[in-house]
Amino acid sequence: MNYIAERKSTLLKYGRGLAEFGALGKRKAILFQSDPTNSSHVAAAAKSSVPVWATGGRLQLSIAEYAKCVLMASPVAYQAPTDNETFILDKNPTPKRCKNSVVRTAGYLRRLIEEHSLEEELTKTSLLVSIAGGHDLEFRLRSIADIDFSICSGVVIDGLLRNLPVSAVEVKDIDNEDKSLIDFLTTTLPKLFAHIPSHLPRFITQIWQPYDIALAARSGCDIFDGSLPYRLSRSGIGWIYEDWNDDASGQLDVGSKRRFLVFPFEEDKEPIHQLSESEQFLPIQPECACYACSHHTRIYISHLHIAQEMLAPMLLMIHNSHQYYRFFSDLRRSISLNKIDAFISHATKWIFPHHLVMLDKTNEFNKNIGEYGQ
Repeated sequence: MNYIAERKSTLLKYGRGLAEFGALGKRKAILFQSDPTNSSHVAAAAKSSVPVWATGGRLQLSIAEYAKCVLMASPVAYQAPTDNETFILDKNPTPKRCKNSVVRTAGYLRRLIEEHSLEEELTKTSLLVSIAGGHDLEFRLRSIADIDFSICSGVVIDGLLRNLPVSAVEVKDIDNEDKSLIDFLTTTLPKLFAHIPSHLPRFITQIWQPYDIALAARSGCDIFDGSLPYRLSRSGIGWIYEDWNDDASGQLDVGSKRRFLVFPFEEDKEPIHQLSESEQFLPIQPECACYACSHHTRIYISHLHIAQEMLAPMLLMIHNSHQYYRFFSDLRRSISLNKIDAFISHATKWIFPHHLVMLDKTNEFNKNIGEYGQ
């Protein structure tokens, strides 16, 4: 929604929707309220408006303005407005905060239904209702009780995670957050989905670690936000994914012990993290069929990062997306074979460190582009 809110006049003048504006071809666009890779810095939800965090700062949208943005974007589906700011930096949500998120989200939905009666075009777009309440099962269930599922085409679970500051002080908090999230994915989600009509697709956002995705899929989630390749690429990380072998007992660890590479390469790294000269001239992942691995070496991609060339994250995005598709192909296969538990054990090999994934190395690239343009 932040992209739409910042470009309202342009999209209104263009008049052909977000998918065509973004040159997506035959692909369709689904509109969500928040960017799952960027969390808000303060809680700014109000009774009659929702905050959208754009590049220029906070934009406060009334429900009527929110509906107009949906009409301009012309998506195939969109998320109903929600108070999903239940995790703000280093503050854990209190019961009062979770309760307020439920009350406000229900109020937003009532106002949105009123907008539906005024805009016939809005009723032609599939509505994804939001289930508020943070990590608290009681408040999530209260949110479900406020929803008329006959008006919607799917449900969205968000408001789960927070991006913690990178500091040694926060390490314990990160561990506690992971434990809380795992409890939510394994215990709370199945209880929530038991109260949701089974025919409705279940979206979950802000879940991106491969292990967390596998846990959420086992609990009944259908669709994820797909942000992991972008998160890895902006942080200079190349994912080395091993195919899941459904015949292996205990999933013996064969092949490369490297789970990912961090670019650019640095000489002062610990020996265990250093690559030999011959390893540097290999693709990111040998035998990978993606364009980046078919045409470029690890050392060249490291050079692109040192030179701060925009081609660096682009090549990583190509590679990481390819691994992401392989990961989901294996996930779907494990579900069809009723071996999801074995796949979850396989996914534990890739739990990307918070302090690495939170870094956005493309900021330096963008800064250089701005300097060249002056």
